[in-house]
Amino acid sequence: MQQPLVFLESFDSTRATANDSEHHPNRAQAQTEALLYLLLGHSLALNNTYGMDSVSVLELADALLSTRAEALNRGRDREARARLAGARPVRVSWFGADNLLSACAGQFRRVEPGAKFRLSGWAQMDDDLEARKKLAAVLTENEGDPRQLPDPPAWLGRSYPELAERFDILLRLAEYSGRPNAGYASGVAQVQLADYLDHFTGLESEAVGELAERRHCPADIALRIRQEVSDRQGHVDLGKRGWAHDLVASSSSDEPGVHEQVREFVDTLYNAVLADSAGAQAGFMSSVPRVDDRVELKQVNALALETIRSRRGLVPAPLGPQRSEAAIPTVSGVFTAAETLPGLSVSALRQLFTTYWELVADHDRWPSWQGSCVRLNALLEETTKQRTRAAGPADGAPGSSPVTGRLREAWAGHLALLQGLLPDTLRADDGALVLAARHGGTDYAQVLQMEDLAPDVRADALAVGEHLSGLATAVAE
Repeated sequence: MQQPLVFLESFDSTRATANDSEHHPNRAQAQTEALLYLLLGHSLALNNTYGMDSVSVLELADALLSTRAEALNRGRDREARARLAGARPVRVSWFGADNLLSACAGQFRRVEPGAKFRLSGWAQMDDDLEARKKLAAVLTENEGDPRQLPDPPAWLGRSYPELAERFDILLRLAEYSGRPNAGYASGVAQVQLADYLDHFTGLESEAVGELAERRHCPADIALRIRQEVSDRQGHVDLGKRGWAHDLVASSSSDEPGVHEQVREFVDTLYNAVLADSAGAQAGFMSSVPRVDDRVELKQVNALALETIRSRRGLVPAPLGPQRSEAAIPTVSGVFTAAETLPGLSVSALRQLFTTYWELVADHDRWPSWQGSCVRLNALLEETTKQRTRAAGPADGAPGSSPVTGRLREAWAGHLALLQGLLPDTLRADDGALVLAARHGGTDYAQVLQMEDLAPDVRADALAVGEHLSGLATAVAE
């Protein structure tokens, strides 16, 4: 049975949060979010852009595929080996091509001024146009066929030794994508980036203020972002997000804060488009983790989520202690320093994925875990239908759902089950699932809960996020 797809915004290849890119917190954020969603019974939607160009994703793919290979080599019986080999923790998609490597080759070849694909995970060769074309040719030697992978080019190891390992991981991901039910061609999102931005700029000031207030975002920040976007209508292609990144790159010393907020807003809307294109039923849309105590990016990320709901006609998320018990709950997340949550068991990220595969292979633990996942995700899907205003809830106030009580019960039950199955890995208490991991010598914690986040929790976190459902409307080409 195919698991529901979730798209993680933390996979975004353009994210950068510290000068030491090898150890900045986004790498830990992406992988801890990924593991928690795997434990909730989801598969991770991965498109060709992030699969090729996100260092966080390449690191994740390496960890997932390597630890599965190690699990398969531990002398399992036939049934356990079949489960390990048949699991699809990631489903890879590609757009406008026949397979993953061909799609990646097309991005390496995009070097024309004004349309250049800017490399992030391969930034060292971004301006080496000849190397980009040569690498694209290697990827398509056998028309990108995942059953006939090319040999790593010797020149890449000589000219860019640090990229040779990334090339190897990309080939392994391509091989995986060619397995049954592991890869597919993505479709065209019905709501594009320009549609979201046109919707936002077309709102009256009062409506913008209401969106901002619902998501703990100061109205002046929301109105300033609307003005920045409005000023560029007709001057840049709002359908591509590059203009927002150019804005930050060209900012003067007194402007970068405002322009970074615009970029955060645009990036979140853009990732909703990618989630739709990939056919993901939901996205976990999270802000860029910051280490300098700025709260504005978290506020702007939340504003973008409410803009998405507004444009798509989804019921706004209920907030705060005044919400009705019948209100459809929102799964929210916090990424923070582990020291803020004392008593956590901290593991190396790679060890956490080993633990995941051990759970998949375990005959005793597997059935109860999978049964709980199926029940929880069926109820999440049922409440997704209730979020659409056009359908409307069966009864009660807007945003209420007759299945809310069962969903909360299933959530609590699943957390209790995970705590029992993985007592040395997770903590589940007060309705929150907590995972701590070490990356680059620093300990981080990721929390998921079926409640809105309190303003003080948002302010203290490195990053925050929300589970946004009802995204998949893409039409296959």
